[in-house]
Amino acid sequence: MKAFKWIFGLLLGLVVLIGVALTVLAMVIDPNDYKDDIRQAALDNAGVELELDGDIGWSFFPWLALELNAVGVGYPEQPQVGRLQRVEVSLSIPALLQQELQMNRLVLDGLSLNLVQKADGSNNWQPAATSSVEAASESTSDTSTGSSTESTPLTLNIEAIEVRNAALSFTDEGSGTRSELAELNLTTGRISTAEAIPLELSFALRQFANDQLQLSTQAELDTDVLLDLTRQHYQLSDLSTRIQLLQGAGLPAELQAALAATKLDVRLNEQQLAIHDLKIESDPVQIEGELNVENFSQPQITGQISSNSINLKQLLEKLGQAVPETANDKALTDLSFSASINGTADAISLKPLTLKLDDTQLDGEASLALATQAIGLKLKGNDLNVDHYLPPKATAENTPKQSEEDTPANKTSQEWPKDEIVPLEPLRALNLNAVLDMDSLTVNGIELGQPGLSLSADAGLIQLTRFNAKVFSGQAKASARIDARKAPLKVSVNKQLTNLEMGDALQTLANNDTLAGKFSASTDLSMSGQSIHAWVNSLNGNARIQMAEGVINGIDAAQSLCQGINNVSALWVDAEQVDKSTPFADMSASFAIRNGVVSNQDLSAKLDAISLAGKGSVNLPQQTLDYRVGATVENNLFNESCSVNNRLEGLEVPVDCKGSFYDEPAKLCRLDTRFITDILKAEAKRKVEEKVNEELEDKLKEKLGEEGAGKLLKGLFGQ
Repeated sequence: MKAFKWIFGLLLGLVVLIGVALTVLAMVIDPNDYKDDIRQAALDNAGVELELDGDIGWSFFPWLALELNAVGVGYPEQPQVGRLQRVEVSLSIPALLQQELQMNRLVLDGLSLNLVQKADGSNNWQPAATSSVEAASESTSDTSTGSSTESTPLTLNIEAIEVRNAALSFTDEGSGTRSELAELNLTTGRISTAEAIPLELSFALRQFANDQLQLSTQAELDTDVLLDLTRQHYQLSDLSTRIQLLQGAGLPAELQAALAATKLDVRLNEQQLAIHDLKIESDPVQIEGELNVENFSQPQITGQISSNSINLKQLLEKLGQAVPETANDKALTDLSFSASINGTADAISLKPLTLKLDDTQLDGEASLALATQAIGLKLKGNDLNVDHYLPPKATAENTPKQSEEDTPANKTSQEWPKDEIVPLEPLRALNLNAVLDMDSLTVNGIELGQPGLSLSADAGLIQLTRFNAKVFSGQAKASARIDARKAPLKVSVNKQLTNLEMGDALQTLANNDTLAGKFSASTDLSMSGQSIHAWVNSLNGNARIQMAEGVINGIDAAQSLCQGINNVSALWVDAEQVDKSTPFADMSASFAIRNGVVSNQDLSAKLDAISLAGKGSVNLPQQTLDYRVGATVENNLFNESCSVNNRLEGLEVPVDCKGSFYDEPAKLCRLDTRFITDILKAEAKRKVEEKVNEELEDKLKEKLGEEGAGKLLKGLFGQ
């Protein structure tokens, strides 16, 4: 027992002696006398250049303490990587011998890192070539790692860490961008593996493009961190982040946001990350949710996300954007969404997804492929009234008056605009696959029943493969194709309208009921270019219209026409009207469009006692038309609306419309009065024939007698 006491006393005396010796060494030896040796050793062993402009302070026992001032570091012939104004660190030697990392306050003051990525791919934080010292070091490291045995984990016990006024900049000379992290301050409480660590962080972030400031923000973060180094389990509790946007391209001068999470749980061994009770607030937007990530090598992401009711008008005002004036004051005041999140590192999907805008709700799913930026949408909605979101209708007081120079009567021509209004690049960048169906859609007072569309866009090829809707008791269908893969832009459109009630359409659109009937039409058109001028001049295709079982209300066209004819020919007219409407059995026409010139040769309509026929052309590039419509009296089709002398049946009354789009309508279309001459000639011929017949009959009677003359005439003329 005495021997043990003697040995223990000897060892204790030895430790005290070593401590005294190290203390005397620290007092006798000044490390500042060895700055040149330290610089050379750093260059020889690590290949770095050190700047030691300030004093070096140190101590050995019982604390291994070091203080450095004004230190710079970098690689030879490259921009300096970093600089430090002052660092203070001290380790407890006895605690370190007990596998415990016990430190007093660690202070880093004025740390500055300047990272530069050059256009050729090289940078200033790595040596130009791997030195033999580094290669040997790596080899030694690999060998020692392979033969190492499991060691006892180190226990942390640090009084505090404080980083003051640090800065970091990253410059990419190839892209001309620069990011700066400045005013970085970090403060912690006691750091221990068994206790939660209070942590406060603040910094300012600025981003530049070609030396032009693009974004400037300030952020603050508060949380409690729990570290389990053995199981690599880390928790951030009561995480709270505040972000203030000071300046940004196209953004308001100030925008504040707050992010909070009750707990952020990271388990590296299990490759799991969980965020509970996530909240993001930026008035008037509030977003809540939860997020889980598993398998970090091939992440699987799940979660939930939802928002509050967002007033979009208030949000736009907050963002410094123009707030649209809407016909309905409550429009754009209630937006919300909720969704389940599923995905990987390559693609994220929101399924199911619910979007709500005022009285309209959309349900379905959405997806985003991160690598290709491909967006997928599949939504089904109830009712949407677009008119609520349009500007209020102009009144007589605020409608600008049209100047005399702008009136059609004072215009002779107006060129189609040649400005390119469709840029190609945004169309080429669009990557979309969307399916949308609604119960109803109201636009400009027109209600579309069960509208639906299918749209795809990929690398400049945009295809509307399906559009259908019920409208005015009929059906509308359309498909379209836009090819922006190369210039000029090419557009093709195919549309079909079937059995639209024209009366309902006119009543809705123009508050007019003069025409009724079932209207059908089909078009197949193509054009190219990016301006209206190019579209008009390249318009090609075919079209056809048809209307059956129609009525023109408010006028008896047959009666008016036959009265006019009879008045011209001075015939007796029975002007009694049956009603004030004109039924027609059928109307149809086909059109051929070539380079903007619309030609029609077969317009026809069967009205009551009248047939209409038309032919001609409309030159859209020249803004002129040359068209002829003729009305021909025929046998009554529906009712006896006017007593027409049967000798006038088959006579055509023509109207010629010829001139510019800007000619006065009264001067544009004129009655071709040559038909009156035909009427008069026919009537004169008839009277001459009657007189000749009378004279011939009188002469025959004189020679053959009345009975014989009658038999002869009857035999000749079949009467």
